[in-house]
Amino acid sequence: MRTGKTVLALATLLGAATTPLTAQLLDHRHQVALQLGVWNQVNDVRTDIGIGGVSTSVGGSGFLGGVAYGYGLSEGLALRVSAGGMAASVETQIDGTGVSSETAAVAQLLVGMRYYFPRSTYGSSLRPYVGAAAGTFIGSQAASHVGVTISSDTRTEPAMGGELGAGLDFLVGSHFVTSVGFAWALMTNFDQPIGGSDNYSGPQMRLGFGYVFGSGR
Repeated sequence: MRTGKTVLALATLLGAATTPLTAQLLDHRHQVALQLGVWNQVNDVRTDIGIGGVSTSVGGSGFLGGVAYGYGLSEGLALRVSAGGMAASVETQIDGTGVSSETAAVAQLLVGMRYYFPRSTYGSSLRPYVGAAAGTFIGSQAASHVGVTISSDTRTEPAMGGELGAGLDFLVGSHFVTSVGFAWALMTNFDQPIGGSDNYSGPQMRLGFGYVFGSGR
């Protein structure tokens, strides 16, 4: 009897993962997603020890994190709003005058569209897409010093930009979706460098985990 119940439970889960095509339509449905990936930066960790003290710096980690919201305007076209960012640099210096630290990060807020193709994939579990978005990139840099005196300074630099990308959504049942995508970010220069660079244009690789809800149309 227990074996029969186990088989029934597995069959139920399998059935949920292979929901009929009509349950995988995206028209007039909402989606929220968590995005993880890498930006165009690479790790650059350096530690210097000298008579004056110890200095440690970490270049752009390349880790990209963010969230996104999507809405299906039709079965083949979706509105997409995304926000994310990465740590551009971290630097710490310890010497006779005290401890100095500096951190920098770059965030992006973009609004765009995704076009799903070809039409034969509408309602299926695998949905290839191309997309474009535009918005703003915000660089922030903060420096502080703790010693005989305490000081801090914060600076924010905005820049306009956008991205072009492509990827693949994989719908699991009627409510869950995973995705893998590639995008090329384009932006204008910051007025002053953030984390040692005035421009972070370049490739991004992303992996997404989302939840789809709404009755659709």
